[in-house]
Order: sequence, then C-alpha cells, then structure tokens
Amino acid sequence: MSLEADTVVACLLRHRLRLVASAAGIARNPHDADDVFQQVVLSALEAREHLNDPEHLLAWAARAVRHRAIDSARRKAMGGLSDRALDLLAAEWGDPSVPVSSDQSDALWGCLEKLTPAARTLMKLRYFDGLPVPLIADRMDRSTDAIYQLLSRTHRALRSCVEVETKGAGGEVESELRDRSADVGDVR
Repeated sequence: MSLEADTVVACLLRHRLRLVASAAGIARNPHDADDVFQQVVLSALEAREHLNDPEHLLAWAARAVRHRAIDSARRKAMGGLSDRALDLLAAEWGDPSVPVSSDQSDALWGCLEKLTPAARTLMKLRYFDGLPVPLIADRMDRSTDAIYQLLSRTHRALRSCVEVETKGAGGEVESELRDRSADVGDVR
C-alpha cells in the first residue's frame, strides 16, 4: 500500500518543525535546513510507493534529513555536530509521533524579541550564522571569555523567560530580560 501525494505532504508539513530543527542542528544554517526539508519532501513524493504508512514515512524522512544535512554541511566544509551528539538528538527526537511543544518554541521566539538588539545579534551570529566564538569576539572587539560569559548570561535570561512565559506570567519578564542582556554591547 502506497501513500497518496497529499498525505505525504500533509504529514511532512505537520512535522516540519522537528525535521527542520534536526537539519539545522547538523547544517548549522536555517536556510540550508529549509533546503534540506524541501529536498526530503520532493524525495518522499518520488518514493511514496515504497512508503507504507505515515509512521514509516516519518522514520524515513528523519533518516533522509540527517543524511542530506550531513551532506550539505560537508559540501560547505562546515563542522556539524559530532556523531555522538547526532545520536543523542536522534534518541531524543526519535519518535516523530510525539508532538513538539509549540508553547515553548513560541515563548522562545517571544523571548528572543525581548532581548536587546545587541544580544539578539550575538545569538544570531552564534546560532543562525554558526560563527565560532573567537570570530564573534573579534567582531565585537571583546575577549573570547567575555563572549562566553555574555552567551551564558543570555542563555540564562532566555531560559528564565521561557519558563515564565510558558507558565503564563509575561509582563515583568521583559524588563529583566533587557537588563540581563544589556551588557552585550554593540556588534560591528
């Protein structure tokens, strides 16, 4: 029994966040992760006669995303995550039928918007652009240790904000988040 094209697309779109996050963790670039997802959707449509049911499709897609993201990272000569880290992620995200908490991701995006512009830029450089800390330190004219401290403070502020936001109290978090991220400074 093969899956219909509409079923394949609908199922993969329902699990898009998890699949793209998995690709982004390997490829270290959100644009490459989106490209990987699109390639996997097209491949799934081509291979749908071999896919028995949605669970089989999701297991196949998770493996395909991992392999294509690794290939993408290799093509760009970027250091992705280690095999051990990838295995841990696969174990954590292994069951694609478990829903991703959209409350937490919505809270995280909201908390990122509450950071100072310089703190947001720091997070973008580190996690979206995938720049190593020494290069960020050079761009910000700070020491590597100072950048690690700023990242640590920003992580703590974001964690605290997400915890509060997911528990329902959001008003007073914004000022605390801005205070904690205020010492990041300007980025050149």
